[in-house]
Amino acid sequence: MKVIFDKSELIAAITPAMGAVSSRRDNPILECLKITATAPDMCRITTYDNEKGFHIDINAKVIKEGCCLINAQRFFGMVKNMPSDITLECKPDMTAVLTSERSTYEIQYQDPKYYPNITEISGRQSFTLKQSQLKDVITQTMFAVADNNDRLQLNGAYFVVDNGYIHVVALDGLRFAERMIHDEKIIKTNIEVAIDTEVRFIIPKKSLVEVIKLLEDPDEEITVVKARRHVMFKVKNITFHTALIDGDYIEYRRFIPKNETTTAVVNTAAVRDSLERALFITEYKEAGRLKAPVKLNFYDGVLNVSSVSSSNKVQDEIPAEKEGSDLEIGFNCKMLLDTFRVLECEKIKLKLTTPLSAMAMVPVDDNDDSFLYFTFPTRITENF
Repeated sequence: MKVIFDKSELIAAITPAMGAVSSRRDNPILECLKITATAPDMCRITTYDNEKGFHIDINAKVIKEGCCLINAQRFFGMVKNMPSDITLECKPDMTAVLTSERSTYEIQYQDPKYYPNITEISGRQSFTLKQSQLKDVITQTMFAVADNNDRLQLNGAYFVVDNGYIHVVALDGLRFAERMIHDEKIIKTNIEVAIDTEVRFIIPKKSLVEVIKLLEDPDEEITVVKARRHVMFKVKNITFHTALIDGDYIEYRRFIPKNETTTAVVNTAAVRDSLERALFITEYKEAGRLKAPVKLNFYDGVLNVSSVSSSNKVQDEIPAEKEGSDLEIGFNCKMLLDTFRVLECEKIKLKLTTPLSAMAMVPVDDNDDSFLYFTFPTRITENF
């Protein structure tokens, strides 16, 4: 095998592919890039970590066809340090030689026959939408995906897609995020099941991180293909696939707060900025423990945001269009702030029931169903 690469194109291909290189040390094969040269002008970079993987096709001058496995971290480091275009030649003695101008590296490669046989996903359902739309629904819900919940389904984001909309839900037990985008240009394609069947799946959190990295061109479309146990994302020359979380998602609607006794319309940025200031106090540690939640007090057209620790205090007053009873409620500041950091609307409606019930955050327009967030409170102690 002998191939000549443009350095910048090779780096651009390896960079996303590193997201599916195994970090575990129990299988050295999965720490490798699979480099396949099969055509006069094309080369494929493949990585796979038993759960997710990449296929990335790049232009290259293929002098001799072939395939090899090379340790990804070492190969990437060598490529970045080369001065210009790179020639990769694999010798019969299992040595790969990289040359660029007068610079030369040698590295051992492995036989590709030991690499897992990764076949292209043949999906029963697929859909297309703009990259910006997919990025919005992921970034505005992913913070509420659980990390290591015993209920495996909560460790991923739940997607529901049909012609005209995409709907994503995340719930970690203490907070909830729901995002909906309506657009007639979101369409299902290549359907092998009933035309009115929604596309449903749960993507692991770590795979969502890799998907976001692919979404660089907001106006370009991305194609998503769902198979029985996998989902695949196609963007230009990059294909990313990931295993799905098996099982049905939790019946989350029974947790949505109802019958609110207090509502307040507030400026989103004002509350966000206030929580950022409170975070400095609430993250203050005493004896290794966080001592100070943030308290929201709704009264007389005002939202009072405050936090007190043994030696620090912060307080803000924010105008609020309040209806209903006065109410005081406490939260983990970081968890509440995560929601306000992703909100893009100028104003938001807060809906509350009791000091021990979740606070919902919804659009001001009651006919707008583009998002719903709620966070469960923390009990306010007497010395707060």
